[in-house]
Amino acid sequence: MAQLLPQDDGLLPYFLLMTSSLAIAHTVVCYISSPVVSTAQFQGPLAPAPSGLFARVYGVKNFYTAMIRGYAAYRISNSEVYTLAMLTYVGVFFLYSTELLVYRTSRPREVLTSLMMSSVGLAWMYTQRDFYAH
Repeated sequence: MAQLLPQDDGLLPYFLLMTSSLAIAHTVVCYISSPVVSTAQFQGPLAPAPSGLFARVYGVKNFYTAMIRGYAAYRISNSEVYTLAMLTYVGVFFLYSTELLVYRTSRPREVLTSLMMSSVGLAWMYTQRDFYAH
């Protein structure tokens, strides 16, 4: 089983793999659960009504984010892939911060975990770029 895990040094590849796995799990939730469940992050005062279309679009966003991060976990020394993976955290942070602060479709308790994970991922990848990407 250990040979299936990323073989690079450090913990960042495992973090990428973990967040990729979480995104895959949420993609599945978006397709098999009620839209109310799969779009629970969007329950702010100006949130749109949950719909199947909204849930599936959100699932697709999670799927491509998962694919980029998963690929980067195994190809972390490729600077272009590293940059793409780092940008997925920028995208998540931008999505949730604007939905919370600008559009008011989310509330802090629904987006706190996503904001924290994206901040950690972005800061970690930014500070460790020279160690991993060549």
